Amino acid sequence: MIRVLGPLEVDGPAGPVDVGSPRHREVLAALIVDVGRVVSTDALHERVWGDGARGATTANLHAIISRLRARLKASDGLEIVTVPPGYRLDVPAESIDAVRFVALLGRARSSRTAGDLELARQQVEEALALWRGDAYAEVQQPFAQTEAARLAGQRLAGHELAADLDLALGRHDRVLADLAPLVAEHPLREPLRVRQMLALYRAGNQADALAVYADVRAVLVEELGLDPGPELQRLYQRILEQDDTLLDDPRPPAAPAATRPADQRTDQRTDLGADLRRDIVPPAGELVGRADQVAYVRSLLDDSAQRIVTLTGVGGVGKTRLAHAVATAAAPAYRDGVAMISLAPLTDPATVVPEVGRATGLTATDGLDPVATVAEHLRNRELLVVLDNHEHLLEAAGQVSRLVASCPGLTLLVTSRAPLRVRGEIQYQVTPLPLPAPDAADPEDIESSAAVALFVERAEAASPGFELDASNAAAVGAICRRLAGIPLALELAAARVRLLPPVAMLPRLDEMMATSSARDLPPRQRTMRTAIDWSHDLLRPEEQQLFRRLSVFAGGFSLDAAEAVADQADALSLLDSLVEHSLVVPDGATGDTPRFRMLEPILQYAADRLVGDEALAVRANHRSYFGALAAATEPRYRGEGTIEALALTQREHPNYVAALESGLADGDAESTGRLAWDLWLFWWLRGHLVEGRRITTAVLERDVPDDVRVRALAARGAMTFAQGDLEEARCWVEGAALAAATDDPVGQSHCVAGVGLVALAEGDLEAAERAMDATIPLCERTGDRGGWLWTLAHVWQATIALLRGDPERAEALVTLGLDAGRRRHDPLAVYIALFTAAQVAIATGDTGRARRQLEEGIALSLETGDLANLAYFLDALAVVESQAGRHRRVGVLHGASGRLRESVGANVYGYYKPDEALLAEALAVAATALGETEFAAAVDEGRRLTVTEVAAYARGLQANGR
Repeated sequence: MIRVLGPLEVDGPAGPVDVGSPRHREVLAALIVDVGRVVSTDALHERVWGDGARGATTANLHAIISRLRARLKASDGLEIVTVPPGYRLDVPAESIDAVRFVALLGRARSSRTAGDLELARQQVEEALALWRGDAYAEVQQPFAQTEAARLAGQRLAGHELAADLDLALGRHDRVLADLAPLVAEHPLREPLRVRQMLALYRAGNQADALAVYADVRAVLVEELGLDPGPELQRLYQRILEQDDTLLDDPRPPAAPAATRPADQRTDQRTDLGADLRRDIVPPAGELVGRADQVAYVRSLLDDSAQRIVTLTGVGGVGKTRLAHAVATAAAPAYRDGVAMISLAPLTDPATVVPEVGRATGLTATDGLDPVATVAEHLRNRELLVVLDNHEHLLEAAGQVSRLVASCPGLTLLVTSRAPLRVRGEIQYQVTPLPLPAPDAADPEDIESSAAVALFVERAEAASPGFELDASNAAAVGAICRRLAGIPLALELAAARVRLLPPVAMLPRLDEMMATSSARDLPPRQRTMRTAIDWSHDLLRPEEQQLFRRLSVFAGGFSLDAAEAVADQADALSLLDSLVEHSLVVPDGATGDTPRFRMLEPILQYAADRLVGDEALAVRANHRSYFGALAAATEPRYRGEGTIEALALTQREHPNYVAALESGLADGDAESTGRLAWDLWLFWWLRGHLVEGRRITTAVLERDVPDDVRVRALAARGAMTFAQGDLEEARCWVEGAALAAATDDPVGQSHCVAGVGLVALAEGDLEAAERAMDATIPLCERTGDRGGWLWTLAHVWQATIALLRGDPERAEALVTLGLDAGRRRHDPLAVYIALFTAAQVAIATGDTGRARRQLEEGIALSLETGDLANLAYFLDALAVVESQAGRHRRVGVLHGASGRLRESVGANVYGYYKPDEALLAEALAVAATALGETEFAAAVDEGRRLTVTEVAAYARGLQANGR
C-alpha cells in the first residue's frame, strides 16, 4: 500500500518500508502521480531536479531508481519497470490511497444517484478517513504541490457531499460539527455557508442561520467589496420568510456553478458563449503526445478548489496549443462558454483585466476600478477564460487574482513562462515531448516517442513523399533529441525536410548547436534558439533583413504595412519565402487584404536581432506609417465610413499601441502625442480609457511642442471625464489657456468645450453655457474639421436650456445640431443629438416623436458598438413606454439598461442629463401595476437579453405592442 494523503508512506507485509532520502521520496512521488503510465526520464529530471541539470543527474537518477526497486521488493505487488523512454510504476488497483479516495467518491455519487443515501454516506466517510494530513506533505516540488492542490479540491468536494447526505438524512448536528473547521479554513467559500445556514435552520436556529449570512457578507465585503452570490441571497430570503419547503426538500439549494462537479454544470446552458472572443487559433495538425496532459490539466480545472491554473514552460514548448486543447475539451462543462484571449499584443499590466472584460462582452471596462466593473459583469456567469502569454504582464497578477476571487463561476487557464504567484493558483509545468531512447534503432521504436511522431507528421505535411524508414529513423531520433523535444523546434526542423533529408540535416544541426546561441541562456532556450538560428541562417541576407524588421509589428500586419515599414524592394517575394520557411504565418484576410503574423517565440527571436541604428530606424518607420494611417482614419469617425473606420482601428490597435510605446522609449514624444490625439475618440468609444490616460499622461511629462501639449491635455481630459474623474478632467482648463496663448483654435475648442462639460456634470449651468457659447465661434474658425464639435456644442446648449426649463429654446438648438450632423452623415453626433432631442420631446409631451428618435438612436448605438450610449436610450425609452401604459416593457428595458451599465463600468456620457424623477416614477408605476414578482421577472428578462436582442426588442415596440 502506498499512502500520499499525508506524508508519503509505503507499507509491506512486514510493516513500513524505508523509502530512503528526500530525493528518493521525490522520485517515487514523481512516478506515483502518473501511476500506470510511462514517465520519461526527461520528465523525471524536470520534476525532481528542474531545468538545466540533466547532464549532472542522469547517473543519479538511474541509481535512485535502482535503490527504490530494491526497497519496494519488500512490498508485494509494487514494481518500477523500465519502458522506453522512461519508467512506469506498476501497482494493483487502488493500492494507492489517493486512487482509492477518488474511486470511493465516485461510488458515493453513484449510490446517491441510485437513492441509497446510507451507503453513499458510508462510502464518503471511508474516503475521507484515508486522509492523514496534506497530500504529499513533505514533497515540496511543484509537480507534487499541483497534484496536492487537485486532491485537496476533491477532498473539499467530499466534505460537501457528506454534508449534503447528512442534510438529506436529517443529521443536522453532524453537519454543523463537520463544517465548523472547514468554514474557518475557507471563510469565502459560499457553498459551505449555504449548507451551514440550511443545517441551522432545519435544527430550529433561524437567528443563527441569519447570523451566518451576516458574517459571510461582512467577510466578502471586507475582502472583495462584493455581496454574497445569488444562491446565498435566495437562501437568506427564504429563511427570512420561513419557507416551509426548506424543511421538506432533502436537497440543499444549488451551489455556485464553479463549485459543482464538472458533470453537473451543463444545465441551463445559455448562448452567451457566442459573444466571447477566441483569439487563439492553433496551427493546423493534431496535438501530438499530449492526450494525458490534456486530461490531467482538465482535472485540475474540474476538481481542485483553486480556479487559476497556470501552464508554465519555455517558449515553444506548446503551452498555447495545450491550453487550446484543454479549453476545447472542457467547454461543455462551462454553462456560459470559453473565452481565449491572447495577451501578447498588450504592454501595460493595467489593461489585462479590461481586456478580459472586452473579450467577454464588454465594450468599456476602464472605469476607476476596472476589476470591480469586470467582476460585476462576470459575477453570475460560469466561464472558462484562457489568458495566453501572460509572462510580460506579471504585475497584473494581483488584479487577476482579485477578479477570480470575486466571481465564483470564473475559472482561468493561463499560459506564462513564469507563474503568477497568487493565492488560488495551481502551476502546471508543460514539459517537452518524450524522446526516443539514445540506443533505439528500430523505426517503430523510434516513432513510438511523441517527439518523433510530431516530427514525422509535420515532415509529411511539408514534403508529402516523406516517410520514416530504416534509412532515416536514427537521424530523425537524433534530431529530436538534439532539439530536446520542444514542439516548435521540431516543427521548424520538420519543415526543412523538403530542403535537406534528415541524414544531411543532422550534421549541420549538430554544428550549429555547438556554436550558436548565448551560453548564459538555459539549455532548452539554447536548443530552441538553435532551431530558429538554423532556419534563420538558411535565409538569404535580404530575407533575414525583412525577418528581423517584421518583429516591430504587434498583432499582425498587412503587405502594405510590411513594405512601408521594412523599406525593402520586392517585399512580397521575400515575405513569401518567410511564409514558406514557417517563420511568418498567414493570419486571414480583411476583405481583399491578406494579413500575416509571427508566432510569439519567433517574434521575440527576430526582435532580439533588430538592434542599434537599424532598430531605431525601423521603429521610426513603424510610427510614421501608423501615425499616417491614424491621421487618415480619424476624420472618418465623424462622417461617412464611421463603422469601417472603427473596425480598421480595432484591427490595428496593437500596432498603434506599439507605436505609442516606441515613441516614448525612443524619445519621440511628439509623434506619440499626435498619434494619441488621433486615437482618443476610438479609446472613448471602445473603453480603452486606462490606456489612453496613461499614454497622454506620459506625453505631458515630456518636452513637446505647444500644439502637442494642448492635444494631449484635451485627450487626457476626455479619458478622465469618461471615467467620471472630474477633478483630473480639469486639465482641460490648462489646455484651453495654452491653446488661447498660442492661437490654436482646434485645441482650444476641444478644451473649452471640455471645461463646459465638467461644469455641466457638476450642475453649474452658467459656467457651462459660457463655455459652450465660446466653443461655437472657435469651431467656426477651424472650418470643416470643427463641424463635429460645433454640432455637439449646440446639443449641449440645448441640454442646458432644457435643465433651465426652456424646452422651446432647447428644441431649436438641438434641431440645429441634429440637422448639421445628418448633413455630414455623422452617426456619433446624430445619436448624441437624438438623445437630447428625445428628452425635449418627452418634456413637451410628444411621446411619438420621442419614440422615433430613441429607436433611431438605438440602431446607431448598435451599429457603432457604443453600449454606454445604448443604456441611456433604453432608460429613456422606458419612460416613453410608461406613459403608454406598457409596464412590463418598462421592466425589461430597465433590466437591459442596468446590465449594460454594469458592462461599461465608466460614466462615459456624463453630459447626458435625463429627468431621473421621470424614470423613478415609471419604475414605481410599473412595479405597482405588475406586482413585485412579475416586475422583478421582467427586469430579470431584460438582464438576460443579448445586446442584439435588446436592440431588436426596443426597436420593435410599435410592431408587437408588448
